[in-house]
Amino acid sequence: MGNGFIDILIAQDLSQSGMAIRVPHHFDGCDINSAVELVVSLPGYKPFKAMGLIKHLAPAKEADGFFGVQFTQLDPKGKTFLGDFVKKLASQRRMAG
Repeated sequence: MGNGFIDILIAQDLSQSGMAIRVPHHFDGCDINSAVELVVSLPGYKPFKAMGLIKHLAPAKEADGFFGVQFTQLDPKGKTFLGDFVKKLASQRRMAG
């Protein structure tokens, strides 16, 4: 995620329009509206590339940093995978309670 570095991160929240990503070591140099390139890996699906913009940064004083990323570009297969995965999650949550 970001320019010039690669890191493996875990999404805390996911939708068809974006995700919240937990970043325990707070990336320096990432600002609101910074463009990011992501490789998204969802359980049961092939990884796909996504482009996005950082739309939220958690305050630096918080123990774990959170970035809100809005997707700006998904390849067609990635868009399908993401839609299917989000629907499965929603169905599981409804069944759980």
